[in-house]
Amino acid sequence: MKLDEARQQAKQEWDALWQGDKPVILVGSATCGRSAGALDALAALREALAKAGADAEVIETGCLGLCYAEPLIAIARPGRPTVWYSDVTPGRARELVEAYVVNGVALAAAALGTTGEGRIDGIPALHELPVLKPQVRRVLSRCGMIDPTRIAHYLATGGYTGLTRALAIGPDQVVEEVKTSGLRGRGGAGFPTWRKWQFSREAPGQPKYLVCNADEGDPGAFMNRSVLESDPHAMLEGMLIAAYAIGASEGTIYCRAEYPLALERLRHAIAQMRELGLLGENILGSGFSFDLRIKEGAGAFVCGEE
Repeated sequence: MKLDEARQQAKQEWDALWQGDKPVILVGSATCGRSAGALDALAALREALAKAGADAEVIETGCLGLCYAEPLIAIARPGRPTVWYSDVTPGRARELVEAYVVNGVALAAAALGTTGEGRIDGIPALHELPVLKPQVRRVLSRCGMIDPTRIAHYLATGGYTGLTRALAIGPDQVVEEVKTSGLRGRGGAGFPTWRKWQFSREAPGQPKYLVCNADEGDPGAFMNRSVLESDPHAMLEGMLIAAYAIGASEGTIYCRAEYPLALERLRHAIAQMRELGLLGENILGSGFSFDLRIKEGAGAFVCGEE
């Protein structure tokens, strides 16, 4: 299937999901959620839905960023805002199915907040919480909101449009737009990203290589891990754009072996890219060729096609 066809189909499925006539339930199942008991809550949720004969779409997502509140479960009923619940135990999961999914009682006292249009009495807007209110999310905008194992969710929410635009405007203009953006490195020097890309682009010799350092040396930081577990295609699309801009033909992602879920979702995403022609020779008919491999921190190179 071509990318345009896949994007159109993904958008149709996404609209049908959120505009349909059955509840949608999001369950955070990144490492932070799992360590807090999310998989037990998920099992209890599915069991309660089956027992009640309730038809609902259950989606495992990544990390919303509120690790202290895990396990997080969000329930969206047709025509109503999405209600987010924190610290969901198996018992609370069963209670939510009976109260809100089946009977429409939102259990405001147990709710963390709501997203989407409209409000429910007694429940604040999620993004009015002190931890979220000052945030403007770009890289993390999909985290906790989509199934990271479904490329269709990424495509339906604008995924890979940045790549297609980059291929349309050419590498020099890509570098110019990164310059205009003001994007800088996250290290102490804050070195301008466009300069790094320009230096690489102008450096003589071939082939050129792009390395993504997802080692995350700061103990307990979990920044890279959260993106890889929750929205791997966001990072992978960024690598494609960077490789195109600098003229790289090969890329390596270095990730520590202690992050097995991140590696699992990353390998799965790379396989999906191959199926849509987003890796390999002549990507999207542009003449740009690029391939990826993963290096685990404690082992040898792992083929991205696993």
